[in-house]
Formats: sequence, C-alpha cells, structure tokens
Amino acid sequence: MSELHVRKVLPDDLDEVWRVHVASSSDLAVRRGRPARSASEPVSTDTRAALASDPDGYFCAVADGQIRGMVSALVRGRVWYLSMFFVLPGDQGRGVGRALLERALAYGEARGAEVRCVWSSLDPRAQARYVMAGMAPRWPIYRLEGDAAAVARLGAQVGLDPRARVLPCDPLSAEKLTAEVFGSSRADDLAYWRGDGGPLVAIERAGEIAAFAYRRGDRIGPAAGCDETAFLQAVAAASAGGGGNVTLRVPGACASLLEALVGCGFRVGDLAVFLASRLFGRPELYLPSGPILY
Repeated sequence: MSELHVRKVLPDDLDEVWRVHVASSSDLAVRRGRPARSASEPVSTDTRAALASDPDGYFCAVADGQIRGMVSALVRGRVWYLSMFFVLPGDQGRGVGRALLERALAYGEARGAEVRCVWSSLDPRAQARYVMAGMAPRWPIYRLEGDAAAVARLGAQVGLDPRARVLPCDPLSAEKLTAEVFGSSRADDLAYWRGDGGPLVAIERAGEIAAFAYRRGDRIGPAAGCDETAFLQAVAAASAGGGGNVTLRVPGACASLLEALVGCGFRVGDLAVFLASRLFGRPELYLPSGPILY
C-alpha cells in the first residue's frame, strides 16, 4: 500500500465509503458466525443525513486510488458521537484506523465538545481503541424484535394512553423534550426524521407533549419522554401504529423499557456496547434511532 492520505468525504464518495462499511461489518459478522451483508446494499438515508449535518467530521483514508477506511463524527452541542468507523478487512492493523480516529477526535476538539461517546460492536480491538480515547463502557445496547402478538402484549401491559395519537410533528415541543433528555440540541436530526416519512406518536398531558416516538418502517426510534410511564406509552403506541413486526435498539440504561419488552416476548438479538467519557442527559428516557445518528 502506498502512502496513506486522509481527507474529507465528498458526496460523490458515499457509494465507495458505504462499500467499506458493508465489507468491514460483514467481515466481523462472518467471524462471529453470522451471515454476511449483501455487497449491493444501498447507502442508508441516515448515512447521507450524517454527511449533510457534519461534513467537516466525515473523513476517508485513501491509498493507491482506493478508499481504505472511513470515519464519521457528529457533534451535538457538547457531545461528540462517533457515528461510523470502518476499515477494509485487508487494511486493518496497518495504521489506517488510527489516522482516521485522530482526525475525528480533532474535529470534536475544534467544535468544543466536552463528552465523547460511541456505539461499539463487540470487537475487542475496537473497544480497546475507544477506551484509549478516553471512553469507558457504560451499558450494552440490545437489538430487540417483536411480532404482532408481542406488540399487543406490550400495549396491554403499559396501558396505551387514550390521549396518544399520531400528530404532525411539533418541532418546538419535540426539540425541547429531546434537549432535556439527551442533554444537547438535536434540531438538525429532528428535521431529518420529520422528512424521512415516519409517523410521530406523541403522548400529550394537559396540552404538553410528555413523550414521543417515531416509527420508520419496522424500526422504532428515536423516542424520548419526560418520565418512564409516558416514555413506555409512546414506544408502545408507535410499535402498534403500523402493524406487523418491529425492531428496537434499546440501551441497557432504559431498564424499565427493556424489562417490559423482554417480558412481553420481544426477542433479544445482537448486542453492542455504549461507551462514553462521562454520562450525560437522562439516558433512561431516550431510545436511539440507530447506530448512525443515535
């Protein structure tokens, strides 16, 4: 491999950057006995949204005219989040990842971020790198899948609030609640989720939004609430809103939600780990949208 060059990712690079992500994650899956991902999988809309919101935090490593690795870092207020970080299997252990992560960390420092965090796979090499960057393991993240019967049991258990209804997104109320729970503004992300076509289920109390949850296809999230009761009701309402099976990525910090889902028959799938330099916000009341935008 010739000399490595790290530069910002451009919109025209996204297809090749995505191929790096698919190849690297497929390699990890196969090594853990799971099926590989399709090489023709299209670029996710979340990936495009991340580049649009933080173009200065999106880098690729190029050698011999080929993109060998990529990293995406997002800054939300005082929080720096490592959104994506992948190196082609044949180029791992050759300094590509180190060079990329250094640029992503420098981006956070330049933006004045005070907290670092990442949604990590169980790969011990990745976790060691994050620990050395000042992030400590905080809790697991569970992938849960529920069929229609499990969703119905969840609704019966939490007692769907009759005031829950599908609403046009109220940007100000949703942003206020998200900022209180997450600890920083998510205005750009909320604007993207509003435009992504997913219905917003809101729990209203005395004219105020106490919780909300998005459903995008079969995926539930993001969701946030001012308390656990409203939070669970919003997630249950969003799960029931479109029929069929649903998938959630539930942090271990959301103990009440996790217990309710598993108790109602949701199946536990792949595990990941959330690492952070320190705790922030009210993580027990926030359900992430997924690993790319959190």
